[in-house]
Amino acid sequence: MRRVRAILVNTLPPVLYLAAFFFVPLAVLFLYSFWRAEAAGLRQDFTIANYLDVFRDTVNVTLLIKSVVIGIAAMLATLVIGYPLAYFIRFHGGRYRNVLLMLVIVCMISSYLVRVYAWKAILGNRGILNSFLIATGLLDEPLSFLLYSNSAVLIAFIHIFTPFIVVPVYSAMSSIDDSLLEASQDLGASPLTTFLRVTLPLSKPGIIGGCLLTFILVAGDYVTPTLVGGVDGIMIGRTIQSQFGFAYNWPLGSAVAFVMLLCLAVWASVLVFVTNLLLPTAGGRR
Repeated sequence: MRRVRAILVNTLPPVLYLAAFFFVPLAVLFLYSFWRAEAAGLRQDFTIANYLDVFRDTVNVTLLIKSVVIGIAAMLATLVIGYPLAYFIRFHGGRYRNVLLMLVIVCMISSYLVRVYAWKAILGNRGILNSFLIATGLLDEPLSFLLYSNSAVLIAFIHIFTPFIVVPVYSAMSSIDDSLLEASQDLGASPLTTFLRVTLPLSKPGIIGGCLLTFILVAGDYVTPTLVGGVDGIMIGRTIQSQFGFAYNWPLGSAVAFVMLLCLAVWASVLVFVTNLLLPTAGGRR
């Protein structure tokens, strides 16, 4: 009886929290997606017309694909930058390890809007980059395509979400017992072999967690594409926001949101499967 009570005390608060602030709003949103928007308000008839409208509109389909592609590109780029950084902090940070990790965390928790606006100041026609190129004589006119483009959106995403890879990968590497690395070296393994057969497999949970977090946040974002992407950088999140904010078509916005959620769930499953397939487990076995 005491054990059951302890389980309830430990599990009930988070379950209630998730139910109240995640599952119930999600269920309400799902219900909206089967209603219809009319001039007089919402018509509470069950219909799948909103989901059909999502796929009939080629703009929605294009933005869905574009959001997934940019999410994958940002995820891979942040992994390429973030993994070596986490490795360096863990194994070569020395007495500055905590300071370096704290700098990464400060970047992660600092104002999101400030970081996005910083890229507007860097990439704008009169920004730091164009001013530098003109001042050094490399250009006569500013490069207008730097800002309000897909490349600007991707650059901002890479900067903003690299810490979201570094922290979970570093956390996974921190749990690696140094004696395993020493044992590998004592058995004659080269540094590369030790990395491939010990460090990389044991850091796999951090890689998967960081990649999932980065991809989901990037693919569903609409603030960064709006501020630095302009018309060319619009993603599906902007469509959802417009349906709820300007068009007042909540049922269609809900349907778009759930289609996007389905895409994210499918890709997340593929990512986990591919990562487990490609990365070996500790000791070199798959």
